[in-house]
Amino acid sequence: MTPTDELRQLWQSDISEAINQRELLQELQRRSRNLDRMNRRRDLRNIVAMLVVIVVYSWFAVRAGNTLERVADVWLVACGVWFIFYVRRYARISRKPVPEQTLGAYRQALVGRYDSQIRLAKGVKYWFILPMWLGLLLYDIAYRVNGGKNIKFALVVIVITAGSAFAWWLDEGPGVRYLERKRRELAVLVGEEGVAK
Repeated sequence: MTPTDELRQLWQSDISEAINQRELLQELQRRSRNLDRMNRRRDLRNIVAMLVVIVVYSWFAVRAGNTLERVADVWLVACGVWFIFYVRRYARISRKPVPEQTLGAYRQALVGRYDSQIRLAKGVKYWFILPMWLGLLLYDIAYRVNGGKNIKFALVVIVITAGSAFAWWLDEGPGVRYLERKRRELAVLVGEEGVAK
């Protein structure tokens, strides 16, 4: 092979590699935007729901017939406030990667964001579902203490427990599986075995 042929191959391989890296960066940026969009929509839905909880249970607290009811109402309001605070704080911590960094650093930052969302989904049972379940249970106990019927008390306990279990399953089942699948797709895209879990 002549020196001219070697230079031509080197030049063509550099151009090909640059084009591949540019396309890879564009795909990573697209995936980052999709993750941001999904997170914003989920957070917005949940925050609106918690604002409704805060308003409704604040109103209930003002009109509560006894202290136990008022404590349950305030607890549920606090759960709503805590949820909004926690989700907003987590969103600030999990900022999208800066595209001006190296391709490897950008790739790792995006993988880290998926890991962060997986941790958030797996931990929701502790920082939200359990406290909310306790507040609803306390509310039901207040109903029973005020002379409520045993059958209604038992049915409410069953419903709130089943609802909480379903929310837990949604987050740790399909929710986590979806994020893990997206993370694996990212690993395949960048061709790194170490990225896939």
